[in-house]
Amino acid sequence: MASPFLRLLPLAVCAALLPQSPVWAASTTPQEQDHVNREAAEHLAHQRAALVNEAMIAEEDMLVAIMSLAHQDKDTAYKALQDASGKLDVVLARDPHLKQVPMNVHIATQDINADPKSVRESLNEARKALAADDVQKAKALLHPLASEIRITTQYLPLDSYPAAIRKASQEIQAGHTQSAAQLLSDALHLVVTKETIIPLPPMKAETDVEEAQALLDSDPKKNAAQASAHLKQADEQLKLGKLLGYGDYRDIRKEMDSVQKKLDAGQGSSGLLGHLKQLLHEAHDKL
Repeated sequence: MASPFLRLLPLAVCAALLPQSPVWAASTTPQEQDHVNREAAEHLAHQRAALVNEAMIAEEDMLVAIMSLAHQDKDTAYKALQDASGKLDVVLARDPHLKQVPMNVHIATQDINADPKSVRESLNEARKALAADDVQKAKALLHPLASEIRITTQYLPLDSYPAAIRKASQEIQAGHTQSAAQLLSDALHLVVTKETIIPLPPMKAETDVEEAQALLDSDPKKNAAQASAHLKQADEQLKLGKLLGYGDYRDIRKEMDSVQKKLDAGQGSSGLLGHLKQLLHEAHDKL
C-alpha cells in the first residue's frame, strides 16, 4: 500500500505544471476552440498524471530499498533500485519537463480589514519605529499589512533521483549498505519549496468593475450612480494594493478616472468599461 504522501496528484495540479500552448484548429468558432483547448488540456493532464503516478511508485521502490538495507537484504534492495531506475528512465524520457513533482500544496489567505488611510498610518508608525531602531515594533506593525493568497508548494526533485540510485546501487554491490541507505534517504529528503503570492486588491477591484458592468448593461442611465459607487470601491482597492506593495496600477486608475468622468457627465453605456476590464485582466495575467 502506498505511503500517505505518495498518492496520485490532482489533475488540476498536474495540468498547471504542464507547459501548454494554444491548440489552433481551422474554421472553428471561439466557443468550439475553447472546447478543443479544454479537451486537449484534460488529455495532457491525464498523461501527466499517469507519469506522476509512475514516478511516485519509483519513489516507493526507493523506500523499499532503504527498508531492505536496514535488514541487510541487499538482493531485495538492489532489485527495488533497478525497478525504480527503470520507471524513472521511462518517465523522464516521455516527459523531460517532469523534473519536479509537487507533493504538497498549502494555500493560506491573509486579508487586512483596513482602508488606505489606516494603512498609511501604520506605515508611518513602522517607519518611525525603524528610525528608532525598534525592529520588533516595526515587524508587529507591518505583519498585518497583507491582502493576498499565498500558495506554498513542495516539490520532489525527481531529476536528482537517477544519480542517487546509480550511486546507491554501486555502494550495495561494494557491500556498503549503510552508505547506500544514507544516499537514498538524502535524495528522498531533498524537497524544494516554492511560494506564489496572489494579491487580493486587484481581484476585488475586478469584481467591482464586473458588477458595475452588469449595472450599465441593465440600464446605463438609471444605474449610473450605483456603477460609479462600485468603481470608487475598485479604486480604493487599487490604492490599497499600491500601499501594500503589490503594484502601481497607474494605467488602470487613470482609465478608471476617465470612466468616472464620463459617468458623471451622463455618458454611461454598456461598452464603457471594456478597456478598463482589459487592463485588469492583463494585470491578473502577469501574476
